Amino acid sequence: MHILIIPSWYPTDVSPLSGIFFREQAQALRKAGHQVGVIFPERKSLRWFRFRNPKSYVFHEDDQGVATIRKKGWNWFPRIPHAYADLYLDDGVVLYDEYVNKYGEPDIIHAHAMLFGGVLATRIKKRYDKPFVVTEHSTAFALHEIKPWQESYLANIYQSASKIITVSPKLGDILAGQYGCPKKIIKFIPNIVDTEFFSLNAKKDKVQDKFVYCTVSSLTHGKGLHILFNAFASKFKNNMQCELWIGGDGEERARLEEEASCLGISEQVKFLGMLNRAQVCDYVQRADVFVLPSLYETFGVVLIEALACGKPVIATRCGGPEYIVNEINGLLVPRNDVEALATAMRKMKESIKSYNPILIRQDCIERFSEEAVTRQLGRIYEEVLEK
Repeated sequence: MHILIIPSWYPTDVSPLSGIFFREQAQALRKAGHQVGVIFPERKSLRWFRFRNPKSYVFHEDDQGVATIRKKGWNWFPRIPHAYADLYLDDGVVLYDEYVNKYGEPDIIHAHAMLFGGVLATRIKKRYDKPFVVTEHSTAFALHEIKPWQESYLANIYQSASKIITVSPKLGDILAGQYGCPKKIIKFIPNIVDTEFFSLNAKKDKVQDKFVYCTVSSLTHGKGLHILFNAFASKFKNNMQCELWIGGDGEERARLEEEASCLGISEQVKFLGMLNRAQVCDYVQRADVFVLPSLYETFGVVLIEALACGKPVIATRCGGPEYIVNEINGLLVPRNDVEALATAMRKMKESIKSYNPILIRQDCIERFSEEAVTRQLGRIYEEVLEK
């Protein structure tokens, strides 16, 4: 089958981790035997503009067997949201024609995020009658951050898409209940984890004489790190055998460093800074427990990365983790609840030997591996093409 991927965001030189899971899914589909291509309108922020390559241009790349075509340019109108959408759509149509001329027509299009990959797929469907599905990932729907002008695109997508895939059942409920998406076209399929990259590593299973809780996220309010700090302080303050590792960076870092100082846990909290994927894997493998204290998540890719490493997890009931965490691999707590999170952290420390890394990883493979997810996607594609 020939599948064309249209991501709404994708790894770039400036943001190499942006949309990395879209790329990984494209690679997984290729390994499953499909012909796979990607088109991505890449418009950079003007803050990176240095009078080099002022004009937009098309760039071809063979990304490990996935034919990838980008139209690189600049977001000339950062304060006019409609303008970026128009640039993205115009570039996308150019890229689709370029792709077809070089690689032939795809059988089906798979867009990632309705805004604006799904909008572009809708335009291509109307122009070329090419069937498409969309996987929705964005937390913006749950957080009521969709603007009225963006909502105007959704009805056209619902009428044109063969399926709307959501990365959690909760997100599907939100799209149906609050944004008018017909339930009959919604299908839940989780994200993929690279179980070869994220794996068990016995040599890194323990930091000597320390019990380590680890989390990786952007340092923003919505990630709930202020809740995690208070929970950690309430149970482990001055216990120098317990540490909290924080991977990532963001607007809240200075405030969080100050909060750690005020709580008296600065010597126990390690800010690791922005991490690449190899570093994420390394730190997770060396920690004892992974904690995700988010106020909302559509899924929680970092959770399944930790599970693939055989690590037990603690997460909040915030939308996505409810469909990841089970009795084999961890504990769920209410979001925004310091005492519940603190109690779970202590409970897991006391019962850590009851969690079997091999069983945790095997459960993860059965549900979230490339083979498990591409099998489900393949069935969706076949169903769409049969109709």
